[in-house]
Amino acid sequence: MGPRHAAFALLALAAAQPATAACSRELHIGVSDLGYSAFLRDGRVQGVVPDLLDEVARLSGCRLTLRYMPRARVLLDFERGEIDVVTSAMRAADRDRVGHFLPYAYTKLDLVVASAQGPQSLKALLGRPELRLGLVRGVRLGEALEEQVAPLLASRQAEYSPDFNNLAAKLVAGRIQAAIMPNMIHAKLVREGSLPPQAVIVDLPEAATEPIGLYLNRGNVSDDDVQLLQAQIAMLRREGWIQQLYARYVGEAEARRLFRSEAAR
Repeated sequence: MGPRHAAFALLALAAAQPATAACSRELHIGVSDLGYSAFLRDGRVQGVVPDLLDEVARLSGCRLTLRYMPRARVLLDFERGEIDVVTSAMRAADRDRVGHFLPYAYTKLDLVVASAQGPQSLKALLGRPELRLGLVRGVRLGEALEEQVAPLLASRQAEYSPDFNNLAAKLVAGRIQAAIMPNMIHAKLVREGSLPPQAVIVDLPEAATEPIGLYLNRGNVSDDDVQLLQAQIAMLRREGWIQQLYARYVGEAEARRLFRSEAAR
């Protein structure tokens, strides 16, 4: 069964010679196709998240099994308690009720414009009905961006796509002139040639760099296991290992942009 047709793919991350005691049981972790955060290549789950979890497993001795599924399925199974951990998650009150948040990095939403002649801000779209903005349904924008996007949705200048590949195809086809995408998504799309060749990335001042992390299900994961994983992730952050991991995928400049608040801590 090929990766495109699999309901989910499993990847066990087991530690060799752990430095500390292992978790009390195997933990099931939901991951999805999210640019360089996680992706399938040659039937294997690759990216920042699998690499990070592999290192956490090595250090902690925990057995971590990745389940590769659509994002909506991951979030639903997490709320149901059918998986233990969700990755690449921004902090939110509804998720705090279900899980413990363990931040490991940052995410940034940018404006991807089809060409340098396109709108260079969200305000530039207002009153220009011939210009259209693309979004992916379910992606959290934050309060400031929501306010900017609301009138565009009301005037039907903004439209939703089911995923970022569909959004990129609309940009290439000229159906939309701009799109809001996380940096880890557009970085991979640019490198793969999936965006218009003249596309430019605009840093949106309305979009703050937000912490991103793991959510560990409160009903499934013991407090001792939470503390063990939290300690390992905190150490990797403190040593700069995670920023270096990001740099391997998106380059030094983009990693510095993402982790600039980390440097100020």
